[in-house]
Amino acid sequence: MGVFEETSSNINQFGFRIYKLVKDGPLHKGGAKELTDFIIPPEEVLQQRNTFKDWILSIADQTVKLRIYSLLTNNYKTIEIKTNKSDSKDGVLGAGVKFENFENANKKLLHVTSVLENSFAKDKLKLIPDEDYIIAVKGKDTRILSLNIEDYNPLEILNMIISNNKGKNLIFYIYNKHSGSRNVEVLIDNEDNFTLGCDVAYGALHEFPKEQNEIIEEMFKDNKNIEQKEDNKNVQNNNVENVGTDIKIEKEKDIIEEDII
Repeated sequence: MGVFEETSSNINQFGFRIYKLVKDGPLHKGGAKELTDFIIPPEEVLQQRNTFKDWILSIADQTVKLRIYSLLTNNYKTIEIKTNKSDSKDGVLGAGVKFENFENANKKLLHVTSVLENSFAKDKLKLIPDEDYIIAVKGKDTRILSLNIEDYNPLEILNMIISNNKGKNLIFYIYNKHSGSRNVEVLIDNEDNFTLGCDVAYGALHEFPKEQNEIIEEMFKDNKNIEQKEDNKNVQNNNVENVGTDIKIEKEKDIIEEDII
């Protein structure tokens, strides 16, 4: 799977986000969820940062407990699974993963706020306003490029990807707050003025949707915390049509990809 080069002041904010689950594989049977769950390996694996695959192989063909961070609850959980053998074609865990900062993941995404009729977003991507969130994009034969990359806002990343892939197929990783994750593969038109035809937003009012019980729980926080959150919010609404696409993401080559492990 290679060595990853993402850096952070706190390596404990990182884990391996699940982008693909093999049906009836160990993680699928254990109740893990695509896009919303992160595998959190032992701290020594995170610190060494190049031993994740070795660690996975060391737990092959065993019943193990895995620590998972869920974006849906903003909390940790533990699942127990029976891993596959090391030579299984479906991998030891039966999942495709990518190394990411889970603390930033609820903010580094794009909330679809409106969709134009007869647009690419409506007809090809089938985007649903207010319900859909764009999480990542992947070329058919290239790596996943998550919108969760430090030092860049998610709209810059999306526009860069689209600009660099005119006339090519792209897979969009989309999360719907009602129906969950889906992947949509589309051919990007080879036009200079190509736009998706939707408005997207990011910021405090457009974070990853929580499960309903978490939303209710937050309603009972004291007023001080609520006021502080309001003071610190940084909401930005941006139309994909109106943002430049000359951003270069140098870290792309260093990101561990969606290999089945």
